[in-house]
Amino acid sequence: MQDTKEDKKIFNRELIRLEQSIKEGIAKFGENKEVIVCMHFPPTNNQIKENAKFIKVMQKYNVKQCYYGHLHGEGLNDRIDGEVGGIQLMLVSADGIGFKLKKIS
Repeated sequence: MQDTKEDKKIFNRELIRLEQSIKEGIAKFGENKEVIVCMHFPPTNNQIKENAKFIKVMQKYNVKQCYYGHLHGEGLNDRIDGEVGGIQLMLVSADGIGFKLKKIS
């Protein structure tokens, strides 16, 4: 499936939003605080993993944890739980975690 011009525009906009959010958090809470990223969509997939642009942005700011959703039903087969590029990824969509609370620490 080929990405459209609109898809690329949205993707790039979300990359910018991620970086701006991280920068604002650091400015507000200080550089000595751990940055945890929560996203709707997975930051990468099983084909590109460490080379994903979202992963690269998080690495730039020393993010160590990223929680994401969006995957449901059969899409759960595409989940990535575990370390990618030094970042611990965890799917937290409701059906992905058995409709139970997930403690983030």
